[in-house]
Amino acid sequence: MDRASILIIDDDPALRRTLDDILRAKGHDTLSAGSGGEGLALVRDNPVDLVLIDLGLPDLAGIEVLNRVKTDRPATEAIILTGNATLDSAIEATNRGAFSYLLKPYDVEQLLLNIERALGKQRAEEKIVRHSTELEKNNAELKILHELSLAIGKTIDMDRLLPEVLRALTHAKIFPFDMRGAIFLVEGERLRLASFATLAEEFLAPCRTVCFDDCLCSPVTVPGEITISKDSREDRRHTVCNPAMPPHGHIIVPLKAIDKVVGVLCLYTPPEVELNEEMSSLLCSIGSQIGVGVSNTMLYEETKTSAFHDPLTGLANRRFLELQLEKLMEAARRYGNPLSVIMLDLDHFKRYNDSRGHVEGDRLLARIAAILLREVRSADYLFRYGGEEFLAILPETGPPMACEAAERLRKAVEAESGVTVSLGVASYRKTMADKESLIRRADEALYRAKENGRNRVEWADKSDEKGSL
Repeated sequence: MDRASILIIDDDPALRRTLDDILRAKGHDTLSAGSGGEGLALVRDNPVDLVLIDLGLPDLAGIEVLNRVKTDRPATEAIILTGNATLDSAIEATNRGAFSYLLKPYDVEQLLLNIERALGKQRAEEKIVRHSTELEKNNAELKILHELSLAIGKTIDMDRLLPEVLRALTHAKIFPFDMRGAIFLVEGERLRLASFATLAEEFLAPCRTVCFDDCLCSPVTVPGEITISKDSREDRRHTVCNPAMPPHGHIIVPLKAIDKVVGVLCLYTPPEVELNEEMSSLLCSIGSQIGVGVSNTMLYEETKTSAFHDPLTGLANRRFLELQLEKLMEAARRYGNPLSVIMLDLDHFKRYNDSRGHVEGDRLLARIAAILLREVRSADYLFRYGGEEFLAILPETGPPMACEAAERLRKAVEAESGVTVSLGVASYRKTMADKESLIRRADEALYRAKENGRNRVEWADKSDEKGSL
């Protein structure tokens, strides 16, 4: 038998000594009590595996002692020993949770066999409880990883991804502290605050961008290990902090994708929170899962940028123009919103290229793009249409304002680049069948500007200067 702690409750001191000697010889630890009250006190104060209870105690009935033992310590096994057995007392003892019921004088071998079986039952039950607890814990860990996977799989848009991730973590009840945290993304030599949950925005104001050497969040990006800070008041690494924020601890989890750290998950905890090895391992898995999601989203953003943007000027390209104009045309059709476009072309660009070379020609295009981008409104869209042609979409803009905007662009280019441009302006009409019709009218106006001497703005329909829509 494995070593166990056994309590003997019997008012016969000679019997207690005998049992004590037998059980100690078998390698068990023993306690003894001469009354029910003394025995219950020992049960309360000591981790007891098994209690041997005499039914005829001087102060309390043995059945009452059994009842209290099983109430206070349900996992503790009990064996009833009695010299005055009745069928009713045996049935009642069994109903109250006694493992067995032995008559005095008892056979020692029979007693030891019953003790062995009672302890075996207890250990089997403890094993089942441990297994069940471990299973619940493992299921909880698998659940949070599964929910994270679902959150990450919902979107590849970074603005939606990170709030979904933090929401999944916040709803997980697996951590021994309330889930409050933020995600920072690595951008060059800095960390940028990208998303946060259950934290006041004003507390995070100093953390919008953090250099690698500024705070305790940053060193984690180099070794890629979990960093723990138990108290912000005492940790000298905690240098970037809003003084109004209550004392707190930090758990900094690197977000890894393969062998690269793409960001950090910063958890805010109460001071002095400990993190065991199992929680550390789970957080490492969570960090890796989020890191892969962030990395995939970054890759998607880069691919989308390269697919929809012109590498020379950085402007959106013709492919993106077609998608955006389709949506704006639909809004104009459905709601009657005004919509205009400006087609712009550099004057004598071929001559410029031939005289100065294609490298200088490319630099000029990039410079023109920067000028135009600065001059259009934040609500407008600017595209490189092809070659030396640019196109601007002006939502909520009718003909007069569109022509004024085109003239502003013309003047800015001439003043700052040393070259001139010709521009054609067209506005949406209900009779237009598709987006190509609107672009074609702007292109026709541009062609007329070229014919009429260049470096000028032409409206698509000269017969209707106000452009009735």
